[in-house]
Amino acid sequence: CISLLSCRHALQLNVIATQQLLSLAQQMHHLEAFVHISTAYANCNRKHIDEVIYPPPVEPRKLIESLEWMDDGIVRDITPRLIGDRPNTYTYTKALAEYVVQQEQDKLNIAIIRPSIVGASWQEPFP
Repeated sequence: CISLLSCRHALQLNVIATQQLLSLAQQMHHLEAFVHISTAYANCNRKHIDEVIYPPPVEPRKLIESLEWMDDGIVRDITPRLIGDRPNTYTYTKALAEYVVQQEQDKLNIAIIRPSIVGASWQEPFP
């Protein structure tokens, strides 16, 4: 889905929230590592995916600033062009978030995990 809501919402949840967590993490003097949970699909538009962070087509900070002043119609019109050959805004913003995390590697010990699926537990390890 590449709807207007999903573009703004995905950016808020996956990129801006990650930036806020990174900021909080930098204030934690005894933090040993910052582990970011991404998705195996962050780079699903590539035929071969290495264990690297690929540079985004748009600087995340500039995109966030732009979406702040754009009206809904403009955002709706540019969303397909922004995400390019990705299937949705989720995979696009997860890739942007990985880049945001990588930018902090000099300040924090970071790890990025790309699981293929994340599911809830029913009874174990606790209900």
